[in-house]
Amino acid sequence: MPTLATKEYCTGCAACASICMKGCITMAADENGFLCPVIDAEKCMDCGLCEKTCPVLNPLKKAGKAPLAYAAYGKNEAVRMESTSGGIFTDLAKAVLRNGGAVYGAAYNDQFEVVHICVENEEGLFRLRGAKYAQSDIRGVFAEVKTRLDRGQQVLFSGTPCQVGGIKAFLCKDYENLLTVDFVCHSVPSPMAWNEYVKYRARCDNRGKLPVSINLRSKITGWSHYRFSNLFEYKRGVKYVARNGDSPYLELFYGGYINRESCENCQFKGYSRVSDLTIGDFWGIWDVAPEMDDNKGTSVVLVQSERGAALFEHIKEQLVLKPVSLEETSAQNRAMLKTSQPNAKRQETLDMIRAGKMAECAAWFIPPKPSFAQRIRSFARRTIHKLKNK
Repeated sequence: MPTLATKEYCTGCAACASICMKGCITMAADENGFLCPVIDAEKCMDCGLCEKTCPVLNPLKKAGKAPLAYAAYGKNEAVRMESTSGGIFTDLAKAVLRNGGAVYGAAYNDQFEVVHICVENEEGLFRLRGAKYAQSDIRGVFAEVKTRLDRGQQVLFSGTPCQVGGIKAFLCKDYENLLTVDFVCHSVPSPMAWNEYVKYRARCDNRGKLPVSINLRSKITGWSHYRFSNLFEYKRGVKYVARNGDSPYLELFYGGYINRESCENCQFKGYSRVSDLTIGDFWGIWDVAPEMDDNKGTSVVLVQSERGAALFEHIKEQLVLKPVSLEETSAQNRAMLKTSQPNAKRQETLDMIRAGKMAECAAWFIPPKPSFAQRIRSFARRTIHKLKNK
């Protein structure tokens, strides 16, 4: 039997299952919803190919020189406002699509589960915009990408740093028509926890009926200085809006309550990566280059390869950009270099959510409603303040 990466290190990238010629490895969800390899011992020929392909057991070679770094945002304001940060990914994707290529990235399905999909026209790119805070289901995608590459089609693959590492390891060779984009990743939350939160929100907001759209990084309250909001929209105009500090789900995520165990041992951090381009929020741009911060989102871009440089050069006229140092990109963005740490209550929290107690977990981060007396005192203070200022 092959020896794959242990649970503490396995990222669920699916390279091992994708490379298995006998199909004896499947990616199955564990008790927390994370995809993990499961080996059928009766089918296994013990060829060792899965072990040799695993990017955790066999670290991939990264760029030989330090990447070039930029602060940038797209000139298309509508796209930028729909995007997580500066809207750079859409411009990259459009360049590939206009060359007859295909674009892969994370999207919501009709149940708001996070899955990797292929987009072949510009009209479909809206599905890939915006942050999805759950590990995406990537089963079957690597083989599909290889088929397109082998027939000569250009492909842009975007994903977490470990997913990019996974597809690079699976392909075993460098395809000139493959472009990869990873992002500055904090960690990946549990798909099970995310699915339970969507249902919890639907019960709280809309009598159990699912939303029609979700934006976990809405800019209706701005972007600068870490400002953003969760926006769940339902039919008949019903909405749920929460600033990032008031969102129970994001507090569970950022607090390390629901994230994959291997994220604390991530081997894909750093300035230099196996991708062609790295993008993300340029947190701290207000100190580095205040003229680049108009509260609508600014991206950090790291150009990792000559192929990435060529694509970035192709879209430069569509961007507002400024060269910066690598140190400036990470000064207020620890996720660029540092791994996330689990909360001591991580497994307890996941167990509670799996047992249907999402409401109890969410309540940890929802401030209690003020009493009637507190509301009266607050009203009185506001009234006195207004009278004094007249």
